[in-house]
Amino acid sequence: MERGEPRRRDFADINRALNAHPGHTPKIIRIVTRIWATTGRYRFGRTAAVIVALYLAAAAVTAVLASVSGDLSALSSAAMTTPWVFRHAQGGWLGPLLLGICGLNAWMLWQVLRGPALPRAEGLARSVVWLRRLLYAGVAGDLVVWELVEELSDTVEDVGSLLLWAVTVVLLTRVVGGVSARFRVVALVLGLTGVLAPVLLFLLSDPDLSTLSLLGLASCGWTVMILIGQRRDGRWSNATITIGRIALVVLLASPVRSLALQSESLLFNSLGVVIGTLGMLTTVWLARTAHELAGPGGMPPAETVAPPADGRGRLRFVAVALVLPLVAVGAEEGAHLSFTGADEDCIEQIGSYADTRLRDRQQAFLCLARGGTPTGTPMFPEDLPDQRILAHGGKLCALPGAEERQALLRQEGGSADAAELGDALEFLCPDVIARQRAEEAREHARREREQQREWAAWKAETNARCTDPWPGLRAARQGTAAYLLFEGGGYAVFDDRDHAEGPGGDIFEAIDDGFIDAAGSSAAITTDGENAPMCLTVKAFGAAPPLRLNGWDRVVEVGLVSRTGRLVAPPYSEGGDSGALRPLPSLAVDGPGRYRMRVYARSFEWDEDDPDAPVEEHLIVVYPGRSTKKIVHRP
Repeated sequence: MERGEPRRRDFADINRALNAHPGHTPKIIRIVTRIWATTGRYRFGRTAAVIVALYLAAAAVTAVLASVSGDLSALSSAAMTTPWVFRHAQGGWLGPLLLGICGLNAWMLWQVLRGPALPRAEGLARSVVWLRRLLYAGVAGDLVVWELVEELSDTVEDVGSLLLWAVTVVLLTRVVGGVSARFRVVALVLGLTGVLAPVLLFLLSDPDLSTLSLLGLASCGWTVMILIGQRRDGRWSNATITIGRIALVVLLASPVRSLALQSESLLFNSLGVVIGTLGMLTTVWLARTAHELAGPGGMPPAETVAPPADGRGRLRFVAVALVLPLVAVGAEEGAHLSFTGADEDCIEQIGSYADTRLRDRQQAFLCLARGGTPTGTPMFPEDLPDQRILAHGGKLCALPGAEERQALLRQEGGSADAAELGDALEFLCPDVIARQRAEEAREHARREREQQREWAAWKAETNARCTDPWPGLRAARQGTAAYLLFEGGGYAVFDDRDHAEGPGGDIFEAIDDGFIDAAGSSAAITTDGENAPMCLTVKAFGAAPPLRLNGWDRVVEVGLVSRTGRLVAPPYSEGGDSGALRPLPSLAVDGPGRYRMRVYARSFEWDEDDPDAPVEEHLIVVYPGRSTKKIVHRP
C-alpha cells in the first residue's frame, strides 16, 4: 500500500458515515468533504485545490467589485486577459465572459498543478524520469519562470527556453510508444527542424519568411505525429489526447485572434481574448503528458501498433501533418503580441528615414511611438501591443490631414504634436508625410507672405498719420515716421557706430529728470505713452534754427558728441520691440564733432472717431554747437 492510501481510506470512511446520516450533517459540509476526499486521488491534489480555490475566490471578489463600480479592469486582470481590450468596456455580456474565462483558467490551473491520477509505475525508465522533469520545467517556464527571466535578460530567456524545448522534443519522440522506428525518425527530424525557426529569429534580424514557414510547418507536423503516437501508446488518456488536438486547432485559429485583436470592434477583441486564453491548452497538454508518464507503460495489442492500411487514412494523415500546419505558421507569426517598450538608447540610435534600413523602419516607428513626448506623456498608451500600434499607424497614415490624425490619436488615449507624430509616421508612410510637410511648408510661406503684406500695410497706414510739424522750415536733413514704443515707453538718439566705452544717456536718469538725460554720444528721452506708436520728426541744420515754443508742452536742449559722424534714432528691426517704422536720416550734418540737440514734445487727446491715431508727437532739432549745458526752455 502506498503512503497516501490510508489517508484516502480514512476519507472514504468519513464519506460513507456522512451519507449514512444525511439529515444530521449540513449539506455544505458534505459537499466540501466529498471534494476534499476526491482530491486525495491525486498527488499534490489538495495543494492544487487550495490554489485554485484562492484564485476563484479572488475572481469572485473582483466580479462583485465590477458589478458595483461598472469597471471591468480588475475582473479583466483576474481573468489574465489583455488589459487594453476592456479598458473602456462597460457591463453587458462582458462580465459573464470574463467570469467564464476565470472558470476556464481555474480548470487549466487544476490540470497543471495536480499530480498523476494513476498509481506511479515502479522502475520508470531513466528517459521517462528526465522527460517528466523537462516537461514540468517547461510548464513552469510557460507559467512563471520565463516571465521572471525575461526581466533580467531577453537573451537568457530565449536561449534557455530553446535548449529546454530541443531536449524535450528528443526525449518525447524517444519515449512515446506504439510506433515504428521509421515513424520516430520522421517525427524527430520534424521536431528538430522546427526548433530552427526560433533559432533563426534569434540570430537573424531579417530572416527569410519562406524559410520560417517551412520550419514552422515541420514543428506543427511533429505535434501531429506525437498526438498519433500518444493515441497508439497505452499510457495517455483520451482526455489528454483530446486536449492536445484542441490545442492544435486553437493554434490554427491564431490568425483569427491576430485580426480580432487589431480590430476596433469590442466583439472581435473579445473573440481574440478567448482564443488567446485557449492557447494555454498547449501547456495543459504538456502537463498532463508529464502526469500520465508516471502511469504503467502498458502497450496496446500488436495490430493497433501498425499504421492503418487504408489509403484514405494515410491521405488524412498527410493532410493534417502537412497542409494544416502551413496555416498555423502564418498564425504563429501574426498572433504573437509583443510589447517592445522604448529602449533607453533607441531614440538616440534612430537616424533619418533615408539612413534607416527597410527592415528597421517599423522598429524605429515603435521606438518613437513608445517613447515619451516632451510633455511627459507617451504618444500611445503603454498597454497597447506593438501590433495594435502598428495598425493605428497605418490608419493615421491613411487620414487626409494632421487634424484628423490628432483626433484619432486622442481617441486612443495618446498625445503628440503634429511634428512628433510626423517624425514617427515617416518611417511607416514616408510619401504621405513628405506630401504633408510640403503642404505645410507652402502654407507657412503663404502665411508669412500674408503677414508681411499686412505688416507693410499697417506701417504705411501708421506712418501716413504722422506729418512734419514745421513744414515751412526746411532742414539739411529731415524725416518723419511713426515710432513704435516698447513697454514703459522712451527712446534714444545716439551714435550707432561709436563702440567706445564711456557714459551715455540713461533712460532711468531721464525718468528721474522728468524728460531727458544726455551724456557723451547718446541721449535718452521719456514719453507719456508706451506699447503704441507716436509721431517723430527729426531735422538737422547747419546753424541754430528759431526756438518756436508755441504749441509744445516741453522743450529741452542738451549737448552731444559724435565721434564717427553719426547721430540717429534707431529704426524698428524685425523681432524687436521699438524703433522708427521707416528709416530716419543721421543728424550729424558736419560729421564728427559736437552738436546741440533740442527736443520738443506734446500730447493730444484721444480721438474716439480715430482710435488708432497717435496721441503723442516729438520733434528733434540738431545743429552744430560746442556747449554741453542743458537748457530747459519749457519744462
